[in-house]
Amino acid sequence: MTISSEGHLPFASAERRGKRVVTNNSLAGSVDPFGVACKKEGIYALADILMGLSSMKNSSFPNRRSANRQLICALVAGGLYTLPVWQTQAVAQQATIGTQQTPVLPSIFATPVADDGQNLFTTPASMTVVNGKTLEDQHLDTLGQIAHRQPNMHLTSYTHANPIITIRGLGIHADEADSTNIPVVLDGVPVSGLSIGQLFDLDQVQVLRGPQILEGPNGLGGLIRLRSRDPGEIAGGNVSLEYGSHNRRRATLSGDIPLSERTGLRIAVGAEQSDGETKNAALDRDDTAGWKSTQAKLKLLHTDDAGGQWRLGLYHMNSRGGNDYFAPASLSRKHESNATDKGTNNTKYTLVSGSYQRQFASGTRLSVTLGASRSEWNYWLPESMFSARNGFDMVTRELSADARLAGKKDAIDWTVGLFAQQTRRDAPYLYDMAPYYTSDTEATRKGNTTALFGQVGWTFAPGWRLAAGLRIQHDRQRMDWRSDQSGYMDSDGDGMPDMPFSTTETVQNASVNKTVWLPSLTLEYRPNERHFAWVRLTRGYEAPGFNTYATMREQAAQAYLPTLANYIELGYRLRGRDDTWEVGATAFSTIMHDQQVVGSVNGQNMTSNAARAHSRGVELSGRWRPLQELELNAFAGFVDAKWDDFMRNGVDYGGHSFSMTPRQSYGAGLSWQPHPQWDLGVNVVRHGRTTLAPNSEIENKPYTLVDAHVTYTNGRFSVGVYGQNLGNVRYFTRALSQDLLVAGASRTVGVRMSMNF
Repeated sequence: MTISSEGHLPFASAERRGKRVVTNNSLAGSVDPFGVACKKEGIYALADILMGLSSMKNSSFPNRRSANRQLICALVAGGLYTLPVWQTQAVAQQATIGTQQTPVLPSIFATPVADDGQNLFTTPASMTVVNGKTLEDQHLDTLGQIAHRQPNMHLTSYTHANPIITIRGLGIHADEADSTNIPVVLDGVPVSGLSIGQLFDLDQVQVLRGPQILEGPNGLGGLIRLRSRDPGEIAGGNVSLEYGSHNRRRATLSGDIPLSERTGLRIAVGAEQSDGETKNAALDRDDTAGWKSTQAKLKLLHTDDAGGQWRLGLYHMNSRGGNDYFAPASLSRKHESNATDKGTNNTKYTLVSGSYQRQFASGTRLSVTLGASRSEWNYWLPESMFSARNGFDMVTRELSADARLAGKKDAIDWTVGLFAQQTRRDAPYLYDMAPYYTSDTEATRKGNTTALFGQVGWTFAPGWRLAAGLRIQHDRQRMDWRSDQSGYMDSDGDGMPDMPFSTTETVQNASVNKTVWLPSLTLEYRPNERHFAWVRLTRGYEAPGFNTYATMREQAAQAYLPTLANYIELGYRLRGRDDTWEVGATAFSTIMHDQQVVGSVNGQNMTSNAARAHSRGVELSGRWRPLQELELNAFAGFVDAKWDDFMRNGVDYGGHSFSMTPRQSYGAGLSWQPHPQWDLGVNVVRHGRTTLAPNSEIENKPYTLVDAHVTYTNGRFSVGVYGQNLGNVRYFTRALSQDLLVAGASRTVGVRMSMNF
């Protein structure tokens, strides 16, 4: 069964009445209603301190601040500055960084990736782990930059700070649907991935591929976990200053403050400013796509008498920027624009997390996480693009709770968990070309998810383990919606608008419910420490929902179907006796029924269900350490992601590939430490041909990204130089039409200086 619902589009309501609206812009019908942002607000005083540390004068931060903010910032900075310099955890760790660093390219390193100390080599799932040191050295500041350098991962984006991650072709509609295909969690708390912006003070990024029924939030395409740095046991801190291409300036200050033998506090603040890459000839400016951002984090870690660990965290990010990214291909390719105003692209999120973990004497492990997040996205295109005011101010609020118990006795191991999440999204959209046409919609979507999940594993023979899992999930989505349409229409067919019209339609408390049973079965084989193989069968699921950007009542009130999928994964890993080399291979197949499809068709934002689709392929990875100080790594990804049975608006899309899904991607890297004070790295990634979202008629030719970095460390001081896309290849990340595209990042180089204290 295939259903279709019309999305937000100027002129849609007039067309459905069998009348025409004449406008002065032929491109107006191709508006894709999305981008990303954060409002003003931010921690201005903290940003001033940081920019002062870097000796960079930034007139964009307010000069007037309250006395309370000045006092708080002075106390924080003063407390960090007076920490004992001879008890620096960062210095103690620096000597081992060279041999412990995990390059970003390979996806099969023996790195603990879970709170229970589970080893990645023996994890029966396709997973990539990127540690904090790699993020800093390779200048991987956003989720999009990480995805762009992984097998079978890609991105589409309107702006630098708001990438939409795809895994094996899935997840591309994250900005336009009210269900989540690839959830993002920060310290176990879900947060809108579109609002994350720059990554900040992270210890690790984990990318899980395939359905994740034993995690808190359910993800059909995968899951991204961000783990922030814990407070250290020894007092210490770090200040880092950075300058790069496009006048990019960044300063961060972090410190660990032991409050007692069992309690520690970590404080981290940062600020960043960049002019962006766009040169606007109409305004004679080169900062219309720039941004200014601030980040702050407080994290408390306490160990109680029973050995349990309590973590409390507060996180805030605020980015304010322009929206001068879309331009005709001839200009966009050169990062040029002819818009007469810069537009707005602001994002902001605030997140609170609390968790408790404890290992009992019987071997049972308890883990509880509670959290809340609030994110904003203010996205307004330059008015000159469509001769109209076009955009929205969207707010998303999420509450979540995750509790689980795990244990093992003899040959049996088990896990049981409960997850609950409540989400509210206010999603307005305005297209104002008054007096010719105005479309003003408002939608409030409320969602509730409750899931009970568990797994029982049985080691039935030496080296053999069979695990059966089950997730029972209930979703309820509700929506209130209103649409105001007004303007002039052509009443006599002479091609001239001559009759005013005005309509208002509403939908009150439309709802859809779904309860699903999602089983899984995993067979593992581990004859010794060098071999590990597995096969996993899983039922995947994406919740039903509503088209919040519809302009007609009958389409807004009709829910689209949930997606159900059958998933199979086979994997094998092998490593040398002395751990000098390691190879891995994963084959996967996802068969989807009623796949949710969101995108622009003939200028309209549509939500539909494809009756049948698939995503299948292979991922290969490996590493080799011929010398203790030299490591080589490589990966290859192949994916075939297509619709098998999909009709929309009379067009047969069967056999068409998903947008932003290269059929192949290759990568190779080198990490070399010729001396304990020197660290060098080179990474090369090749992406195959793909079509752009949401207009799948426009192609990206194959392109190759070359990155490199060099870091020198001497005692407490470190200096690093990095470069991305050193070949300065040209590619695109988004397309509204043949005449409106967004270019990918050009060559970027920079230098970073840091000091531990």
